[in-house]
Amino acid sequence: MRALKPVVVDQTALEWEGWDDPAAVDPSALRWKLLISGERGPSGGLVTGVGQIAPGGVLPWHHHEPEETYYVVSGHGHVEIDGVRTDIGPGTAVFIPSNAWHTLRCAGAEPLVFVFTFARDRFEDVVYHFDE
Repeated sequence: MRALKPVVVDQTALEWEGWDDPAAVDPSALRWKLLISGERGPSGGLVTGVGQIAPGGVLPWHHHEPEETYYVVSGHGHVEIDGVRTDIGPGTAVFIPSNAWHTLRCAGAEPLVFVFTFARDRFEDVVYHFDE
């Protein structure tokens, strides 16, 4: 018997979220919508969301224990992982290893929109470290 039930989410029905601590991240630069996460519904083992970085905005240098992926839906920018910078745009997929320092910047005139995933039950299980 299957323990978990399917989850279908329409992201247009969700409100944008962001960090409450402007000292860590400029709240106007980054926002997200959690699509699949244990704290939102009956899912397990995977967190999926859509993120958006405003033109000129940046997700500052940080790291976290779980691996992460990005898939760029629209916009242009660059990702830097452990000191290696790569330009990204629509169709780009990115894998970020566990505890790798990384940053993401929108370098175009339109927002950088990307899908992110973590192999965790809940987004709140991902602890971001912005200290250097």
